Amino acid sequence: MATDNWTGAKTLFHELVQHRDVQRLPELPQATGTLRRLRDALPSGLSGWRDIASLTRQILLEAQARENTTGFTVPLLTGLPTREQWEAAACQTGVRDHGANLWVQALPWHPPVSDQASRAAAEEDLRQVHLGEDSPHRRKLESFLADPFFTAALGPEHSHYVSAGQRQAARAITLAEPGSTTVICLPTGHGKTAVALAPALLASASSGVSVVVVPTNVLAADLERRAFTIVDRLGQHSPTRRYAFTSGLSDDERRQIRQDIAAGRQRLVFTSPESLVRSLKQPLEEAAQAGLLNYFVIDEAHLVEQWGNSFRTEFQTMASHRRMWLSKAPEGRQPVTVAMSATLTGQQVETLGSLFASPQEAKVIWASQLRHEPSYYIDTFSSEADRQSAVLDAVAHLPKPLILYTTKVEDAQEWTNRLRSHGLHRVAGVTGESSDAERRETLAGWSGKASTEEVTTRFDIVVGTSAFGLGVDLDDVKTIVHACLPETVDRYYQEVGRAGRNGSPCIAYLATTRRDEAIANYMSDEAVIGAPRAWQRWEAMFHSRMTSHDRHRVSLDAYPTDMHEGFKRNRQWNIRILNLMVRSGLVAFHPPQPPVRMEGETESAWEARRDHFFATAESYADVELLDSDARNSERFLTRFKAERRKMLESRASALQELKEALRGDRCISDVLREYYRIPHGPGFRRTGATCRGCPHCRATAARHTSGFYRLAGEPYPLLPLPESARPLPLRAYFGDRQCLSLWWDDGDDQALVSRLVEGLVRRRVCVVGGPGLSSRIRNQLQTTARTRAVITDDDGALLANWPGPVIWLADSNTTAPGPAIAERLAWDVPTYLIHPWAMQHPEHDHERLVAIHPANLSIRCALEEL
Repeated sequence: MATDNWTGAKTLFHELVQHRDVQRLPELPQATGTLRRLRDALPSGLSGWRDIASLTRQILLEAQARENTTGFTVPLLTGLPTREQWEAAACQTGVRDHGANLWVQALPWHPPVSDQASRAAAEEDLRQVHLGEDSPHRRKLESFLADPFFTAALGPEHSHYVSAGQRQAARAITLAEPGSTTVICLPTGHGKTAVALAPALLASASSGVSVVVVPTNVLAADLERRAFTIVDRLGQHSPTRRYAFTSGLSDDERRQIRQDIAAGRQRLVFTSPESLVRSLKQPLEEAAQAGLLNYFVIDEAHLVEQWGNSFRTEFQTMASHRRMWLSKAPEGRQPVTVAMSATLTGQQVETLGSLFASPQEAKVIWASQLRHEPSYYIDTFSSEADRQSAVLDAVAHLPKPLILYTTKVEDAQEWTNRLRSHGLHRVAGVTGESSDAERRETLAGWSGKASTEEVTTRFDIVVGTSAFGLGVDLDDVKTIVHACLPETVDRYYQEVGRAGRNGSPCIAYLATTRRDEAIANYMSDEAVIGAPRAWQRWEAMFHSRMTSHDRHRVSLDAYPTDMHEGFKRNRQWNIRILNLMVRSGLVAFHPPQPPVRMEGETESAWEARRDHFFATAESYADVELLDSDARNSERFLTRFKAERRKMLESRASALQELKEALRGDRCISDVLREYYRIPHGPGFRRTGATCRGCPHCRATAARHTSGFYRLAGEPYPLLPLPESARPLPLRAYFGDRQCLSLWWDDGDDQALVSRLVEGLVRRRVCVVGGPGLSSRIRNQLQTTARTRAVITDDDGALLANWPGPVIWLADSNTTAPGPAIAERLAWDVPTYLIHPWAMQHPEHDHERLVAIHPANLSIRCALEEL
């Protein structure tokens, strides 16, 4: 807590005043947050004077937010700030002890605003940030008792869902049919990672593998750390005890993991799109063919559209591998596909559907809600020098940890050096050119964690491009600064989303110049090949083909005779064209299949042919023509142009939306909620709008009593409808009704209730609820179901809203079932109603249900029939 931070910091400075030796500081092993950073910074020769002043000032402001206005006495020592430096860091000072020491108190600071009303609002914004976990603006979610499968898979600390959205997302994945696709939009802080891990770990408890695709090796390593902790506590590790398939593995570990995937022994694997379509291609196909590939999860799924169109085309070519898995898997054992992101646009959802769900329709769990935590500040400058001065002030004075974003790699490098020259030495830079080892080192020094161990913090500030931050889950980041204009509203909001992940208020400050707009326009207008040139390239690829049945093996290195580009760039263009053709519905794109040994072929000839395949497989693709338009130039051009236009319009719209948000004539939340919406029937599924502060609202609107200008209610999406009608247990006794009455008449029969419920659960009726569901039965059900999920409908939400099969247990003292059961009976959807024989019919007073409802059976007879 911040009060403890103040006490701890006072202790540190008191020791320095007394002993004048930074090497004799107390350890303060319980120090957290800003105090821990200050303790690590003080004895370090790597810290600059402004690092120490900034962290000390932050602790003082945290105390002031709690009405503790007492300053510190600090020594004047080499390595610590001078009086002039303390004052330059927005602190008041006074001389103590004949000039040997200073009294220091912090002065508030906020980014520049335009008027008195905005200044008062900005001061309150910063006060809430310094209150942190004590802030009344902190995100508050309504938790729900977790389903048995969730706790069984993740451990007892996951006894509750953190939000309604997390509960619905987790249930949707576990209820998903084999081979289906579910798109999850779940806000940051609502436990998206747990939603994917729970069903994957449960399904693999005996055998089978789930693959989770992530954009960076750093994120793969972070997810491995979280998964390892869970599996280590619950047991049943994969043989290598490694779960991230990255370049950091040894050759032996990579070989072993591939073998374990193929055999279904590797419970989880986190990897990149590139590794999935190359190194892991064969073992994943073997696992799918054996019915051992359980889940295919795409994390940060918005990148399929953002990055897959251009420099990382494997985000989209993964779709062809998924189709191969589905075609090879045994019926009923096809992998379930899950695409997850905290933010999604209509275009992104359409792309995910066309690539990863077609010909089926993707199910969507839409719990989209804008972040509660950020307050937005925006400045536009006429010169780069003015912008630099403003950003230096912001980085020096705003709370840490902090990320400074730029667009270009060289700008990130320049800003890193500029901050160090400014007295901020606890700074690291991360760009797309940083190695994995450099990224890991930066994250460890920034977060104070390396693997599962705590290490000394060395960085309070990270300067990065958009390559930094995706999925990085340092929960107490307090400030995001942009010294650039992001090329899309999506990039901007994703980067703002790196702060406040623990639910505490945070600050987003953007400083831009006119020069930035040209850079953003250039980034947004990244080349998309024109339809005529695409046809010429497609013609060149098609004329190089080798045809077998309905598949055409085309060379990805083919090009028209009047064109020649570098080998790697040429292949990238061809892959982009094929991806756009897939999205246009012209072709299906299949990964090449390894050769089969021919009868009578010698071992050496077979090995040579097989080795040649693996050496050249990346240079071609197997293409299936979906209709004749793929070979008709006029119709090809029409369809390709339409898909290309859609992509370009989406990019232009994304940049224009950001520019509109920055003008300040609308609330930023209005712009964001319009951008993050998807078509639904005749209308849209919209994003809940929340604004803790933005230039427009600070200048024109009064805060609500909640402290927010806008505050959205917590999203509560409905579960998708069941996709297929599985044969129901005891179906012969339903007759022409969908509700089966299962009754007991005496105490001996009532004792059979738990056996009946367990029997139905074993036959894949997985939703159970009702007042008669005792804790004993509840706790036993997941053991009974083993690797299948059990969902307990504790609040009756599924009984009321989900048309899939539900087991509902009445209490032994029930005389009338109540309105919820009446509505379920009227709805006439699959229901196993277990109740005492004397229970009345909900619509006929004084008449027993079993006397009127024809679909009824005693519990004893039902057990005999199961």
